[in-house]
Amino acid sequence: MIKCRTIGMLDHAVTNPVIKLDKDIANNSFVTVDGDLYLIMNTITGDDAYVDDVVIKAGNLLNGYLMKAFVSQEIVADDKHIAYAEDKGFDDIKAGTTLFTVDANGKLAVAASAPASGIYFKCTGKTALTGNAVILKVMA
Repeated sequence: MIKCRTIGMLDHAVTNPVIKLDKDIANNSFVTVDGDLYLIMNTITGDDAYVDDVVIKAGNLLNGYLMKAFVSQEIVADDKHIAYAEDKGFDDIKAGTTLFTVDANGKLAVAASAPASGIYFKCTGKTALTGNAVILKVMA
């Protein structure tokens, strides 16, 4: 699960509700469309409403939240959305110093340094959501 940390963030979000991909994508994944980073957060209803890690089939409409509209705001992400390097884990994340970028699979990946351009995330704390989670400040 990935969610906004501050009440009201979604009221001021910039969304693209008509993103379509030619591949399946897990809900709560990141995707780059036309050079912009989006967080895909579809509202799931019906039998899948309480299923974890719902995959949205290729060609379906996706609801993308533009990450550059959230710069300086915080999101909370379960650690299952983090692609850890070999022999690394949740305990290796340090609040205030650990930076994340998005990998090719739409997951968060620990970065050695901030990228020259684009969106990245800075860990500002650890918490629990549906398990271990990190609080991430959206940076540009």
